Order: sequence, then structure tokens, then C-alpha cells
Amino acid sequence: MKVKSPGQCLNSDPMLINLYKMNVKDLKKLINNLPDDMEVIIQKDSEGNGYSPLCGADPDAVYIPDSTYSGEVYSMDWSPEDACKTDEEWAEMKERPRSLILYPIN
Repeated sequence: MKVKSPGQCLNSDPMLINLYKMNVKDLKKLINNLPDDMEVIIQKDSEGNGYSPLCGADPDAVYIPDSTYSGEVYSMDWSPEDACKTDEEWAEMKERPRSLILYPIN
């Protein structure tokens, strides 16, 4: 799998945005042959306006997109109060598919 440049991940056509989303399978293919001790750095935005080392990951979270390039994340470790949701809203949220969330140091 070829690494996409940041510009390739952006697309103003919502019908095409799914072509540019990466899933865990894609990520595994991309990093499969890399050394285990290689440092992981996250680019802060698609334009390369800063970088930060990867600090952690949450595989038990839900991502709710606001647009084709941004959204909100809810960790399933949270309570309804932590997420500012009612018990009913939180129960519905917990039924959604999970996303792997990667966290930078800063």
C-alpha cells in the first residue's frame, strides 16, 4: 500500500471521501514491514503544520463526524454525564461502531 500524501486525503466531494479513509486493515498493511522500535509521529493537520509523537490509543471509542474531515469522539469508558448525554442518548451511542483513536503527546 502506498502512503497517501496529506493532499490526497482531502476531497471536497462527500461522495468520494470514503476512498480516502483508512481502516485498521489498511494501517496494518502499511506498517507490517516496519521495525518494531520505529517511533510513531502524528501530523497535526493535512497541511503539515506541526507534528507530535504518538502517546496512546483508545480502541473503544465512537467517532461522530461533523463533516468529511472533522468530528467528535466519545470514549466508551465515559459515563453519560461525562459525554453530556442522557442515559437514552448514551445507550444509543454505545450501539455505534467503534473507532481506533490515536492520541498525540500534545
